[in-house]
Order: sequence, then C-alpha cells, then structure tokens
Amino acid sequence: MNFQRFDHRYQLRFMSGEKAVATLLDFCRAQGIGYAALSGLGAVSSVDLAYFNDETLKYETHEIAEQLEVIGLTGNITIKDGAPFAHVHATFGDRDLHVRGGHIMEMTVKPNLEIWLTRGTEEIVRLPDEGSGLYLMSLPEMA
Repeated sequence: MNFQRFDHRYQLRFMSGEKAVATLLDFCRAQGIGYAALSGLGAVSSVDLAYFNDETLKYETHEIAEQLEVIGLTGNITIKDGAPFAHVHATFGDRDLHVRGGHIMEMTVKPNLEIWLTRGTEEIVRLPDEGSGLYLMSLPEMA
C-alpha cells in the first residue's frame, strides 16, 4: 500500500493482491490511529461479505470469488480490545451490473483500491453490548 498524508487526512492506494482490511489495520496501528472515518472505491478479485442476522446475533458471511467494482465503501476505524478495528460496508457491481453489498470481513484488491481516511483527534473505543452481541462505540455524551 502507498499513502500520502495531508494534515489529518490520508489518501491510501492499495496494490493488486493485497488483503485490504488487514493492510488497513496494520497501517492504522503503525500510525497510532484511534479513530478515523473512511470512504473509497476501486476493484477486488474477491470479498468476504457479511450480513448481521439480528435473530441469531451472528454474521452470515458469503465468500464471493469474482472480479467486482467497488462502487462505494464507507466506514470507520475505532479501538476494540486495545487494537484498531475496521467497521466497513460497501456496495459492489459485477460484470452484468448487478449490485451486492454488506459488511466487509476481508477483500482482495485487484487491480486497485483507493481509500480516503480522515483521522479524528480522539480515540473511540468499542465495548460489548449484551443486547446485540456486537461491540458498539462507547460515546460519553447523550442527546
């Protein structure tokens, strides 16, 4: 992965064959990022795409092994169990222009993925939520 920093923002370019989520988390760990918002686009050769089933409280993961365009990618980086955690959703288009989307578990870049990362000034931590079984953002203020 290559990157360029602009104050508190980063432009990231992932290379063909890279595992995007693992590479992103390694980058955030190395940069000491405790919170960031992200968006992106590009293409992948495979993706592990998930849907959260609120009845079973588990992710249902679907492995898709085909060339797909990343139409839109959005998410954030927070801290879970002391390490960076990526919560990322995306939509993908196939060669017939059909669209699929969901929660990204991992994806393999091919040929390119571009992510715009905007770093926050404070760390945001995720803590377990008994009701959903998920790790949710722990935010101190209420409306």
